[in-house]
Amino acid sequence: MRPSLFLVIGLLFLKASAYAQWDSIKNLFFSPPYFDKVMKLDLPLFDLPYQIDAMNTVGYGFFSGYANPSMSQSISITTNMFSAFHYGMKVFYDTVTWNKRLKEIVYVTGIGLGDFILFYLPGGNGWLHEEHHRAVMTRFGVNSFNDMNTFPIFAEMVSVNSIADEDLERFKAESPADFVRMHAAGIEGEYLLIDRLQRNNFFYDQNHNNLYTYIFITLNSHVYVAASSNPFQVNSVTDNMNKQEKTILSRDFTGFDMIGWVYDLFRPDEPYRDRGVHPSGIGINRYRKTTDLTDQEFDYLRQQVYWHIFNYLSPMLLGINKIPLGSEGLYGNIAFRHILTSFGSDISLNLFFKKSVFNLVCIYHSYLNYEHYFPALEAELIDFPIHFGSFTLYLSPRLLIGMQPGDQKFKTGEPEFLGLAGCRLDFGITKHILPYIEVAAKTKGWVGGNEFLNANVSVKIGVSARF
Repeated sequence: MRPSLFLVIGLLFLKASAYAQWDSIKNLFFSPPYFDKVMKLDLPLFDLPYQIDAMNTVGYGFFSGYANPSMSQSISITTNMFSAFHYGMKVFYDTVTWNKRLKEIVYVTGIGLGDFILFYLPGGNGWLHEEHHRAVMTRFGVNSFNDMNTFPIFAEMVSVNSIADEDLERFKAESPADFVRMHAAGIEGEYLLIDRLQRNNFFYDQNHNNLYTYIFITLNSHVYVAASSNPFQVNSVTDNMNKQEKTILSRDFTGFDMIGWVYDLFRPDEPYRDRGVHPSGIGINRYRKTTDLTDQEFDYLRQQVYWHIFNYLSPMLLGINKIPLGSEGLYGNIAFRHILTSFGSDISLNLFFKKSVFNLVCIYHSYLNYEHYFPALEAELIDFPIHFGSFTLYLSPRLLIGMQPGDQKFKTGEPEFLGLAGCRLDFGITKHILPYIEVAAKTKGWVGGNEFLNANVSVKIGVSARF
């Protein structure tokens, strides 16, 4: 994955006076009670049955499975890192008694530089991207190593490696749809990170400055999708990688994610070994180039570059966390998302509502394969409090009902029912520490952040810290 350095450099040197002007714009949308310094941290300690797959994949007992975290675990870790950093910068800005202009310069450049560094650190969004690839592989017994754990500061390309060709060959034969999803899961994870940060800011009145994170991830992901359809860039970089990576275990699992995604999306039944022999003569030629795509496949990939523009359509990417809807204490916001999936893509409209203790997310999904669309509706109530004397239980039910392409196929008009019902319970045992349990049952189908394309019941047990 390749970070957009020009974007970060531009953000780092925004004038503090521009930030001050933006503060005056935000005051039109926020009332003073919503500037609280709030931090919410979540950590799912157990995520079953995924961790059974992780244990079997790593092969050294249950706790060795933590080397391959679930999607929920990795996204929680990354959200916690950004939340803690942005919370700390907010405390700095509100408490330091420096000259206002100097304080604004340090605050703005500090957040921009910190977000950029987090991209390269274990636990940051680059690490999250790779862990989402690995989570899909782990489900099918394919072990791997995330090169983000080596602190590759300023590296142009970072890989998921230490993978045997035989494992990838077996994986595709067992589940072509999961194999397709593996390629796109990295960007899926990063957009779920944006969603988690936006929800936290909206529902918990955090007022964290996540703006750089939103813009950096969205633009970087968009640039990556566009770069994957650039013949000069893809083919030259791929040739260099093939020359430099002398051994099978040193190679990335796919090269440019989106090229691999569209290639296998159109060829679900092609045996993995049919990719041919690696240019070195050792192993399978894993990496696809634009010359390996038909015109039809290349055009479809180019279409995703344009559909990706949907990810910019949210007031939250302008720093507007809440929009008052009338004078009765109701607030709202909106965000569009375009995420690549196992069968094509999901374009969703996300609506956020908050009034007093009622926190609600409503989502309209438009699932698209090659020529057909399949609708679905999703709703989630977040942290509704139920009081039992001095004890409070926070209830978060979730429901998703709709249709997706039959058997996750790219070229079918046959619909298949998609359903998910789940609930999270946070136990307010203390003011700041809340153990929780979450149960979700789903039918066959793709759901963002859920590793299972087959029907599944998952149980998560963890702890939430709120300060």
